[in-house]
Amino acid sequence: MKNKALKYRLEAAAAVLPLALFKLLGLERASAFGGWLLSTIGPRVGVSRRARQNIEKCMPELTPDEVEQIIHDMWENLGRTIAEYAHLDKFREPEHLSRISITGLNHLSALKDRGAMFVSGHFANWELMPLAAHLHGFEGGEIYRHANNPMINDWIVKLRSRAIVPVQIPKGPKGARDVIRIVRKRGFVFMLVDQKMNDGVEATLFGRKAMSPATPGGMATRYGIPIVPVSFKRTQGVHFEEVVHEPIEADPNADPHEETMRITQALNDFLEAEIRANPAQWLWLHNRWPADA
Repeated sequence: MKNKALKYRLEAAAAVLPLALFKLLGLERASAFGGWLLSTIGPRVGVSRRARQNIEKCMPELTPDEVEQIIHDMWENLGRTIAEYAHLDKFREPEHLSRISITGLNHLSALKDRGAMFVSGHFANWELMPLAAHLHGFEGGEIYRHANNPMINDWIVKLRSRAIVPVQIPKGPKGARDVIRIVRKRGFVFMLVDQKMNDGVEATLFGRKAMSPATPGGMATRYGIPIVPVSFKRTQGVHFEEVVHEPIEADPNADPHEETMRITQALNDFLEAEIRANPAQWLWLHNRWPADA
């Protein structure tokens, strides 16, 4: 027990201390330095093998050089994103609001009194995806996956609560109750749906079996809330573009299970299209598919 506590402290220190340096550098320089650092180191580390395998499985038409360029650029984006954690508070400040442009809000004009679930994936700086919508008055909560290290988890949750969305909802039974409470109050829930969910449902992604979150489809069929796909990409440096797409609605007359599966697959199709459009800005490091898929 003592060894585990010490391990958690060391891991937390290793994660948080570099952010002090990024804080001193300022937003632009920190982002650029983080991008350079990880794009230099990342392609050489062992976990990049998984990224290569994933890319080669999903887009076999790419040349080896194109695959390596995607991996390099993925690490650059990840390095920028990590460095930007030190400055998440700034994105709420008036002088930095223009860093995130948002289009497609017309799709939400009819949802203000209904509530909705915004869904996206680990694109660009995914932490900022809920922020733009929240600053436009769409209040609610953000679903997150608990970090393995409880000290790091507490730090990240506090940072997100302060800088992004005040209400942070852990995945799991307790979080499910919070989601239902927000939905019943016609609020808005934000969720990333691109990671493997062993307790989810089987759909396909890039034509391969992929255990996928059933929460959006289930909430749509049970509570009649719209599911809103959101694109998020880094346009240049520390500037981003968010696009709100047309909401997906459940058919109240259809079989609930079939509708859940239909919406889940529609979201995977949306993710695939976004990944193909900007493959270097997606986090290919996830263990997204089973080995035989």
